[in-house]
Amino acid sequence: MYYDIIKLLKERRLKEALGLLGMLASDSGNWQVKSEVENLKTTYGYMLQYAAQGMKDPERDKMYAQIVRKSYELADRAEYSRNNMSGQGHHSDLFRSFKRTPPPTYGELCLTLESVTEDMGVVPLMVNDEEKRRAKMKELAQKHEKTVDTLFDKIWISDGWTEEESKEALALLRSVLIPANALAVMTSAVTVSLLGIFDPRKFQFLLTAYNERQEELITQRALIGIILVTLHQKDRMALYPEFIAALSLFTESPNTLKQIHDIQILLLLSRETVKIDKKMREEIIPQMMKSQQLNKADFRITDLEDMEDMNPEWKADMEKIGERIRELSELQMEGADTYMATFCQLKNYPFFFQIAHWFYPFDKQVPEVAALFEDGQISDQSLINLILKSPVFCNSDKYSFCLTASSIPPAQRQALSMQIDEQNDWMKQNMDSAEKQGNVVCRQYIHDLYRFFKLSTFRKEFDDIFDGSMSLWECAFLKPLILTEEYRKPIADYLFSKNYPEEAARLYREQAELTPENVEVWQKLGFCYQKEKQYAEAIGSYIQADILKPDHLWTLKHLAQCYKRVQDYPKALSFFKHIEAMQPEDLNVLMQIGQCLVEQRKYGEALNYFFKVEYLNENPVYAWRAIGWCYFMQHKYEDAARIYEKLCASDEVRPSDFLNAGHVCLIRNTVAKALEHYRQAKDLCQSYDEFIGIYQADKDIMLEHGITEEYFYLIPDLL
Repeated sequence: MYYDIIKLLKERRLKEALGLLGMLASDSGNWQVKSEVENLKTTYGYMLQYAAQGMKDPERDKMYAQIVRKSYELADRAEYSRNNMSGQGHHSDLFRSFKRTPPPTYGELCLTLESVTEDMGVVPLMVNDEEKRRAKMKELAQKHEKTVDTLFDKIWISDGWTEEESKEALALLRSVLIPANALAVMTSAVTVSLLGIFDPRKFQFLLTAYNERQEELITQRALIGIILVTLHQKDRMALYPEFIAALSLFTESPNTLKQIHDIQILLLLSRETVKIDKKMREEIIPQMMKSQQLNKADFRITDLEDMEDMNPEWKADMEKIGERIRELSELQMEGADTYMATFCQLKNYPFFFQIAHWFYPFDKQVPEVAALFEDGQISDQSLINLILKSPVFCNSDKYSFCLTASSIPPAQRQALSMQIDEQNDWMKQNMDSAEKQGNVVCRQYIHDLYRFFKLSTFRKEFDDIFDGSMSLWECAFLKPLILTEEYRKPIADYLFSKNYPEEAARLYREQAELTPENVEVWQKLGFCYQKEKQYAEAIGSYIQADILKPDHLWTLKHLAQCYKRVQDYPKALSFFKHIEAMQPEDLNVLMQIGQCLVEQRKYGEALNYFFKVEYLNENPVYAWRAIGWCYFMQHKYEDAARIYEKLCASDEVRPSDFLNAGHVCLIRNTVAKALEHYRQAKDLCQSYDEFIGIYQADKDIMLEHGITEEYFYLIPDLL
């Protein structure tokens, strides 16, 4: 019924939609929604009566839009209530629990949080006994945590704020006594709620949080929330022109546009997380386990200087590990999530059974980890503190680390608490570098979100926002904020560098229209098309690049390759010969020219190029193959046989070499030798079917050389 209502609303069949909406509201068991639906039907009935009487109403169009908008809201709320009253899962259980026992109001929660903050400031001054003071502070911290958790749950569960609730929530947001950490969690709760069911008052809350608060911890979460909700609720957003106008105002702030660009890149980087995890599990960790040197308890980085005395295989292992780690370090400096694989197994602590805790900014005062830092037992220069101060690790992973450290034996914990030595300076340097990479708060929060949607026990109750492309510009309302004149090309370049040619091509196409004189854009556009095998489009782009910058070697080579791919060998040949004039001893170009001539059956001319490659190349195997084929196609079977015998005796022999040698022998009627070569070709193939495939592919050529079709098909049965 819900989807029927939405369909009718999209078609603007409002009277029918309101009729079904009344039935849905009755089924939902939500008396408030039912009452609002009846009021809406009455209002629309009056509007229809006035219209029938021909009465002019300058506010009619505006009121009609408001009724449509309200109908969507009520349909969402009715379906939300109906599903949760009978649904399974934590969300539905909590929904029913709050129906039975309503939680405190936002005003009451605000007063509690403010009083806890005041008490935390007073207790150290009023209580002299250390043990009592510590106990009281712990009690206040627990009360604060419980209140924040209730605040999160209340927001998450609500289907929509009343005007009064909205005022109280904004008062809470504007309170100067409530810590930024608590307001950050509240902002995340609003985002999570909006991703499930759109509420204009909650969206306005995010806009207010971004515009009015100064703390990055809050503003960055609010901005990310605004972007994600706009992307995933674009159908609802289209109904609120005031929100579209608010988004358009962001274009007037260079700082906001820079933040949005950073968010876009980080969201795109989330695509790499699965690849990084796979690299960790399948390459780096197994390589480390394999290396005997890494299993030595006293292994030091300085031991690398003594590699001359080690097994060469160990050195190769170390070099492979070093290469992989360098790759990860580069990704880490970009803001990629390189620690997902490390911490994904550490999310089963009871701390994470509360949904709000997945969104907690890291704080040593949180009761579950506070004991780890009592009595100053962990120095500022310890490995534990170094990790906790690091901008590389997200909040969720820092809690996982602390919870793990709290659960290990004291002796092992002591080792983590010791001051790090000089050999760990590289870690400090990496962390310092990461700190300089821009918006740390934004990066950490997106990594927290990724863990929530991928690892939490609640993830099945949400649509995974990271399953999509994360291409924000695909949303019409976000596109003007993402593809600005300043940032369109950098985003396209990012997609290009990460091997997403199809998406990069779309952005380069737009950029080429805006800056048609930019050679680099045309070249990259052509390359993207070429990667996608859209050779005709690639040729068009490369031609534009060649017009703007004639005789550019890279452009000419790719243009020639594309013509070759579309089998326009004369044009490909003309470009390759142009390149030859610029690089007369480029062996690859000479081979390409020869291949183009072969495709045009100009075997004599082709041989001249292949002979030149044979002369210049220290390893002329590829030239031999080409020469042998030209001789074969010219019916110079004796010369062809001589070349194929050399190929079959080489270390780089292929099944096709034995196959062609067999063809030559068969045509010369040396059948025994032909069968021997065919058997050798068959043995080199992965399967008999593979051999039959490459053998039968040459049928037309063998018929051209006088072998009958029946005889051709007879040969495999003789093997």
